[in-house]
Amino acid sequence: MDEVTRWWDGVEEWLTSLSFVPQILVSAAIVVPLAIGLSYLMNLLVDGSFRLFDRRESTDVETGEQ
Repeated sequence: MDEVTRWWDGVEEWLTSLSFVPQILVSAAIVVPLAIGLSYLMNLLVDGSFRLFDRRESTDVETGEQ
């Protein structure tokens, strides 16, 4: 665990030693794809839970209506 902490401290020190514009570019290159991936996973989770608990779908199947 100490190695991970030392590595993270090195990354943090390197990032803070950059000027403002490179800090923004590096942060955006990491944060934007991470946010997109997280929102995609949350969308799948919400869609799955809505399908699981959707009452209209179960009543439509029972009555044969669309």
